Amino acid sequence: MKRFICLILAIAALSPLFAQSQSAEEVRAKVREDWNMASGLDGVLDWSARPGTPAPKGYEATYISHYGRHGSRYAYTAKAYTVLLDMLREGSASGNLTPYGSELYASVESFWKYVEYRVGDLTELGWQQHVQIAKTMVESFPKAFGKGSRVDACSSASTRSIMSMAACVASLSREAPKADIYAHQGKLDIQATRPNERYNPFAYKGPETIFPYPESSEEFFLRRFPQYKEVLGRMFKDPDKALGRRVPFDVFFNLYMFVAGMNSLREDERVDVSGIFTPEEYATLWETDNYERFREYLPYRITCSSIVDDIISKADTRLSSGERGADLRFGHDHVMMALLMIMDIDGFNRYPANPDDLITVFQSFRSPKATNMQFVFYTPKKCNKKGEVLVKVLHNGEEVKLGSLAPVDGPYYRWADAKAYLESRVALFANKK
Repeated sequence: MKRFICLILAIAALSPLFAQSQSAEEVRAKVREDWNMASGLDGVLDWSARPGTPAPKGYEATYISHYGRHGSRYAYTAKAYTVLLDMLREGSASGNLTPYGSELYASVESFWKYVEYRVGDLTELGWQQHVQIAKTMVESFPKAFGKGSRVDACSSASTRSIMSMAACVASLSREAPKADIYAHQGKLDIQATRPNERYNPFAYKGPETIFPYPESSEEFFLRRFPQYKEVLGRMFKDPDKALGRRVPFDVFFNLYMFVAGMNSLREDERVDVSGIFTPEEYATLWETDNYERFREYLPYRITCSSIVDDIISKADTRLSSGERGADLRFGHDHVMMALLMIMDIDGFNRYPANPDDLITVFQSFRSPKATNMQFVFYTPKKCNKKGEVLVKVLHNGEEVKLGSLAPVDGPYYRWADAKAYLESRVALFANKK
């Protein structure tokens, strides 16, 4: 069990793990040394204990507002498996495989038979991640889950998100048996879970998003990873023949996902991918994938602003009624990345002039499988009834900053200040009229 539990956009200042002064080369060096970090969005959450700042005197945590990505899964698209498999099949039929390629082909063929009907499904690790997240919430903020508390959970329509929610609420029901817990999924939950879905009748509109860099993702890949044929040469005698009419960028986009996705599987399920990339190549591929994700996720700041509004409205309802508990939302990595930008968490909504420096501020490994954000609300204890409501923000268990907003004590903000700040951020991206 511990093996499952213990496996882990930014723009400018980062979490305590990545100081604002880090250069691109320093980031690359760290990524080279950490395979999980180099796996980017396919890395797995490290939910080990994080040091926390004690609550201000006279306050206690009574309400949590949460957004979480689904847990570890099999690849979300079959192409992550079949692009490599088809090339290996063709190579075998034409005698174009190297000895390593032949060995890999046998493994991938067998692997495909195992995962063909599991594409997109939550893995065992994905379930355990949300079990642990729930357990940690109750242990860290017990007053929010006591007698009379209410937990409301909603999910996107994705099955893996629904299953992640199920794991979390099942764990909460064991850890907090006195809490009233309700979980649901429906079209009316879309603005709180996955508002950037293609067919969202309630979607916010906003100004056109201008991508700040001239290079396409394919151009960036070819410039940063010109050695792609060397990688193919380990599997194929003739890399050009293996590629055929395929686009190298597309091949390596899927090959990177194939390798990174092994993190989410049990050891007995995995293909041995250690011979495909060197650590330096894998880190560079993360950089090219990171660039593509930035391009893809930047416009999501518009539609995903509805989640910020949902956080505000539900918090105000809870606080005005004095009801304890939690509102939990379950969705996806691209939504989390958009939220980090919208709220400017740790300076996440800034980007450098040089695209090669993007990795110093926008880092997809900050949204691993089961990534989560929690607004933890602190209300005055009975002996301190006149105090204002305070809030702190946790991202993957770490205390983070709301842009340049000044806290009143350590990581703690007045909710009135934080609310005004969040409303001003939404106004930058969304036109709700």
